[in-house]
Amino acid sequence: MRLGMSTAAFYGRGDTEELAARMGDWGLDCCEVFLETPSEYTAAFGRVVRQALAGLDCVSVHPMSSQFEAQLFAVYHRQREDALRLFEGVCDAGQALGARYYVLHGPFRTRGGLRLADVHDLEENTRALLRRARERDMEVLWENVSWCALRGPEDVAWLRARFQDLGFVLDVKQATECDVAPEDMVRAMGPRLRHLHLMDRDGAGRLCLPGEGAVDWRALRAALDEVGYAGAAILEPYEQQAGDADRLRRSLDFLRGWLA
Repeated sequence: MRLGMSTAAFYGRGDTEELAARMGDWGLDCCEVFLETPSEYTAAFGRVVRQALAGLDCVSVHPMSSQFEAQLFAVYHRQREDALRLFEGVCDAGQALGARYYVLHGPFRTRGGLRLADVHDLEENTRALLRRARERDMEVLWENVSWCALRGPEDVAWLRARFQDLGFVLDVKQATECDVAPEDMVRAMGPRLRHLHLMDRDGAGRLCLPGEGAVDWRALRAALDEVGYAGAAILEPYEQQAGDADRLRRSLDFLRGWLA
């Protein structure tokens, strides 16, 4: 496994290309680029960010999903068509960056909850995403998110039964938010697990950096080894956890030991 970090760690501290230029300061093997707004969803902008990365490998792109991803599954065709144009733009940017993966949150949960089975034309619309990404040498990976439709192992099983070419992202903090052991999500995703977002949570339920909390890292590593995971391990803190450079470096060192 290779260790990386998302540019989202420094959200709000500069433009995306400026944040990308600073990623080389952390001794990383790779990174994920968080694209923040539709004007960044272009191949031209992807090339700007790739130059700023100065040779650091970009594995994945993650858009500001709340801007359009729910509408990828909308009932109204114009909402879907506009959202698809943004989706294609993110894929264009990812292709220009040399990234392989698009991280998808998918439809959001509404009051009373939302089951994947209730999403409008989910199978047809998801296949359209997979196809359009492939045309741009990108692969869509669906991520578990507590406030979206894919939350737990049963949702992973539902999707795996319907799509043979859909991969997944495990987000550790989102699993713990749902009171799901991350290792249970690993086993549910199995060989379809392609990407990993890492954070920790302390005994009081507060988010913290890996190595500072109560996540069972040994159990998680055992589960990853069990399914043969060999992808990137991406540290994805929010700005409030990444604000202390010394803490961030200690956490990265902890993860290097965990991966070794």
